[in-house]
Amino acid sequence: MRIFKNLISLALITALLITSIPFSANAENDKGKIYPFVPEVNSYYKEVKDYIADALRERQATIDISQFGIPKEDIIYIYRSVMFDNPDIFYVNSAYVPFKFNNYYNYIAYLIPQYIFTQSKLPSYIKKFDAACEKYISGIDSSWSDMKKALVLHDRIIAGCKYKYQNLKSFTAYSALVTGKSICEGYTRAYSYLLSLVGVDSKCINNESGGHCWNLVKLGGSWYHVDVTSDDPTPDTIGYVRHKYFLVSTKKLLAYNTKTHAGFKKDVTYASTYNCTSSKYNSAFFRNITSQIVYYKNAFYYFDNDYKGKHISVLYKRKGSSKKKLKVIKDVWRDSRGNRIYGSYCYLCEADKYIFFNSKRKIFRYNISTGKIKRIMTLPSVKTMNFVGIQRKDYTIRTARLNASKTVYKIVNTIKLSEKYKPSVIPFLKYSSYTHKKGKYFLQKLYYAKGDTVYKSSNKKVANVSSAGWVKGRKKGSCTITALNNGKKYKCKVKVIG
Repeated sequence: MRIFKNLISLALITALLITSIPFSANAENDKGKIYPFVPEVNSYYKEVKDYIADALRERQATIDISQFGIPKEDIIYIYRSVMFDNPDIFYVNSAYVPFKFNNYYNYIAYLIPQYIFTQSKLPSYIKKFDAACEKYISGIDSSWSDMKKALVLHDRIIAGCKYKYQNLKSFTAYSALVTGKSICEGYTRAYSYLLSLVGVDSKCINNESGGHCWNLVKLGGSWYHVDVTSDDPTPDTIGYVRHKYFLVSTKKLLAYNTKTHAGFKKDVTYASTYNCTSSKYNSAFFRNITSQIVYYKNAFYYFDNDYKGKHISVLYKRKGSSKKKLKVIKDVWRDSRGNRIYGSYCYLCEADKYIFFNSKRKIFRYNISTGKIKRIMTLPSVKTMNFVGIQRKDYTIRTARLNASKTVYKIVNTIKLSEKYKPSVIPFLKYSSYTHKKGKYFLQKLYYAKGDTVYKSSNKKVANVSSAGWVKGRKKGSCTITALNNGKKYKCKVKVIG
């Protein structure tokens, strides 16, 4: 069976050289199917793959595979394929497979899997994973078309996750769905698993170098590329959801960036089995939309943030080919120094029957059932204060502001939702960081605070602060200004320059 190695794409071989961690869903369940990562491995070793997957789900310390007579050259391909095709097995290191070899018979006797999550806490991790999956697929109806299911899940993953490597867990579906921080393998496997839960077929693939993973999704008998990772901007911009790489043909995909996605066609069965030739969605309504798209009762809701190329934002309700303007926003955004930012930064997030969205200084709530829009928060009239995004995190609506260099989006918790979605405002500082000159003053204020606020400096020789929040730079250096209110601390990093 060693000959099967020659059928595997260079992409997989290269990928095996790096440390990675798969996880996956049931490759063959009664819902959506996750197609084998490398079909040739499945053809030769499907029985042993299923056997290993079952043993890993039982968290066995050693897995006896002596009855299969597996040569040691093949085990890494088998093991890797198991991980890619089963995203729910997120707690195992897939790139490194310790094993005991039978030298007399020249086959592997048993495997010793490496569990990357604490074994005693695995049940709690699995419980968190299952709960997160339920949240992501909540509200998705079986009557929806597969395209709508794929679109909603694509957007929810991007809205809830940011691209960031932390450790081996970053390669897993757990990292994408539970911690909200992951890399391309995590995005890819999480997406395949969620699709399988709602009845949509998919496949995980990677490029020639093995440095990037994405999905193929099957709709109406045709396959399409979906790169969730590439649709999520870096650095992370909350509320920004791109659709450039959602449901595209191979021709369109390679026209975007030949390096990122090159080489995937070296999978020998790709051309005949997974050839993405359909251009059905190449020019779909969502292609240039950069906000999350919400689907509810046969209608899509989203922002066009470049209406007629004029940096004007329009909130739309779309049914079929017709669309209706719900809100037009013509605000001008500015950075923390007062310089104009060219572009619009209106985004939205969903909360059951409500859509929350931002303008420059306001947060609105749109009731999908009644069609009414209510303003629920307004920022103080400060020239440099803007909202540049919005995100739902459990029962909190989080917004962001942009720093002076227009590169870092600082998240500011602003609105806390009760179970009935009656918002209450959470206090926040005027500045989260500030570069200041020696001998000069600036006002640091805690907005929406209840009761008295006490301001303190971590180093009064660098900068001191009055009881009213006026900060004076005294000498070159850095310190932290802290505002104490109702037992909570709100901090601002201050740098004093000459």
